[in-house]
Amino acid sequence: MDQQPKILVLGSLNMDLVVKSLRLPKKGETIMGDSFNTTPGGKGANQAVAASKMGAHSKMIGRVGDDLFGKQLISYLNSQNVGTDSITIDADSHSGIAIINVDSASGENRIIVVSGANMKCGDTELEISKNLISQSDCLMIQLEIPKQISLAASQFAISHGIRAILDPVFTIELDYMDYKKIDIITPNQTEAEFYTGIKIIDTNSAEKASNKFLEWGVNLVVIKMGKDGAFFASSEENGLVKGFKTCVLDTTGAGDAFNAAFAIKISRGSSIPEAIKFGNAAGAIAVSKEGAQEAMPSSKEIIQLLSKN
Repeated sequence: MDQQPKILVLGSLNMDLVVKSLRLPKKGETIMGDSFNTTPGGKGANQAVAASKMGAHSKMIGRVGDDLFGKQLISYLNSQNVGTDSITIDADSHSGIAIINVDSASGENRIIVVSGANMKCGDTELEISKNLISQSDCLMIQLEIPKQISLAASQFAISHGIRAILDPVFTIELDYMDYKKIDIITPNQTEAEFYTGIKIIDTNSAEKASNKFLEWGVNLVVIKMGKDGAFFASSEENGLVKGFKTCVLDTTGAGDAFNAAFAIKISRGSSIPEAIKFGNAAGAIAVSKEGAQEAMPSSKEIIQLLSKN
């Protein structure tokens, strides 16, 4: 098997506008921030960069505006060896942005996304995806572009025997027929509760939520549970893969780091628990650094952490 899996990412590109403060503001409150910076982001682009840093052949499909942010987003992907020739530049839209407020003390954040060109993804991006899926080992999708495009690509990948990983967002609902187009779903605790109505507080509740996803037609469920690790379930097996202790500075790209690492291991034929352990390590390293794409770890860093645990 190729030691460099081919990871295809269909999804969002955003410029993150990051404000750090000693604490997050309350409703109606104005507080002073400590710092401000702009950094490339978007779930799709984060995952594409992470996959590349971890040693995969990574290719990005998405849409940006014909503006400065769009140029910067593509330029950064190129600098990280991510294929960008399938990114559409839309003259009629602005590039997506995310306003991120990070609590300097805990590393927790609050995010507001203005999707811009991301929500203009359509038949063009879907056709590009269909042309490239058969050449890939794994498709990674999110719900920060139109849902029907992501799920159509997922369904196409499944029909061609290619693993497809959906990283959902709890602002986008999924209906009964949507789940039948999903191979692997990787919600965090909040997202899992949003979709299933079950609050994830321990392994038992994670199992109950996972069983709902399976009943609806998903092949594999992986619920990301932060420092506690991740719970997984399929028709054959389930269990909790414990996480790693780390110093948390910024949680912004942790889930994206996990998904990329998990995708790489799945593409290499690893077992589900082994792939999740690799993902947990990637997420632990990502939260110990500031930012999103720049915080994504290399395979070497992940292996070093695993060797110590």
